[in-house]
Amino acid sequence: MTRRSEKVASLLREAISEILLHELRNPVFKNIISITDVKIGGDLRKAVIYFRVFSADPKEVETALNQSKGFIKRLLSQKITLKFMPDIEFRIDRTEEEERRLLELFDKIRGEKEGGEENS
Repeated sequence: MTRRSEKVASLLREAISEILLHELRNPVFKNIISITDVKIGGDLRKAVIYFRVFSADPKEVETALNQSKGFIKRLLSQKITLKFMPDIEFRIDRTEEEERRLLELFDKIRGEKEGGEENS
């Protein structure tokens, strides 16, 4: 990402966090939702917002966020002044699950390697 896209991504992350915390009325958003990352295209026209949710169904929260994105985008335009407000899309952040799966695979490979060396 360019310096400008990094700055816009940071502004979006802060503003969306504030919106989720204070301005949305849907009970689904009363769960703890953490914005973990914002990826924005080089032309600043599309932003993908990654989030984690605690004590709720992530799929339900993802659906609710994407259904509310028009309203969220309108609130963003009141908080951030940009020539073009990017289209936004919310996705569940799965990096923690992927990291855990990779660690399990490494442990399995390590165990098989150590077991194979003992039998040689």
